Amino acid sequence: MKRFKKGFCLFPVLLIALWAVSPLFFTGEAVAAPEEIRLSLGGASTGTWIYMFCATLSETWKRYIPGLKITVLATAGTTANYLPMNRAELDLAGASTSGDWYAMHGLYFTKDKLFNFCSMMPATKGFNQAFTYVESPIKTWKELEGKRVHIGARASPTSVIQEEHCKVLGIKPKFVYSTPQEAIEMVKDRRVDAMIYGVGAPWGGLMDVAASVKVKLLSLTPEEQKKVHDAYPYQVPDTIPAKTYAFQNEDVHTTMGLQTINVRPGLPDDLVYKLVKVIWEHWDEVVKVVPAAKWVSPKEMVNMVAPIHPGAVKYYREVGIQIPDHLVWKKN
Repeated sequence: MKRFKKGFCLFPVLLIALWAVSPLFFTGEAVAAPEEIRLSLGGASTGTWIYMFCATLSETWKRYIPGLKITVLATAGTTANYLPMNRAELDLAGASTSGDWYAMHGLYFTKDKLFNFCSMMPATKGFNQAFTYVESPIKTWKELEGKRVHIGARASPTSVIQEEHCKVLGIKPKFVYSTPQEAIEMVKDRRVDAMIYGVGAPWGGLMDVAASVKVKLLSLTPEEQKKVHDAYPYQVPDTIPAKTYAFQNEDVHTTMGLQTINVRPGLPDDLVYKLVKVIWEHWDEVVKVVPAAKWVSPKEMVNMVAPIHPGAVKYYREVGIQIPDHLVWKKN
């Protein structure tokens, strides 16, 4: 009898416990798992800045978007990403405003004009940096006329861009080509008169040179900046602030092109909106891993040359960026 009473007293407690957990077992509504989203992201060669940037974006997106899975692919470089994206084989890809322009006009790496890609966000700035020796009589870009000027590897994106600059400015230097590392040694050994290189700032190569020989940066005039931009819209007037390099005491006026991330037009607007919103809301985390990303912000979107995905446009307009209608991608 005593055992019965003990069990009887526990019965109400068991009922209460069962009632508390019953929604987990008896409700007709199951809690749905996040829908899995798989995306491919073409980077560049492993070890490059843009590949690291793409990997950082991937990890940030996966951290804050449930169900998202992104595969980052090593490629031959950002220019190698355009043809696969045009065939819808990549969802996202490292790119550049110069690459966008060339792809859209069927230049250099493609014979056909490519249009099946959209701008989504900037990654960093590539400043066109012209420098020579402190004691050199060369003080302006114009005075590079007839001089031995190193511009990087032949047919590389930066050498093509420097050739374009000199062409539109009416300057005819004696171009020298080699790998960037060999170029640095040539400057140190004074085998060239100057060098122009399109890259982020501060560039490690220039800091290496400055540790051996005293150098100075050359500025473009406002008229020259405008002339370059008018001829090549993907090159935008900009400034390398004083003290970006230890030897640099004044602002240097030049042009810059953007490294970017492109997106396939067929991705849903709401997904692209979410990707853009999440990454800008956690941009400080990206910059901690890849400091070169500090040079850009959403306002750079007005300097894109390829149409911007409508999902991205929605976000940028929400934060006050005036995206002109002609820059919004529209289905043909």
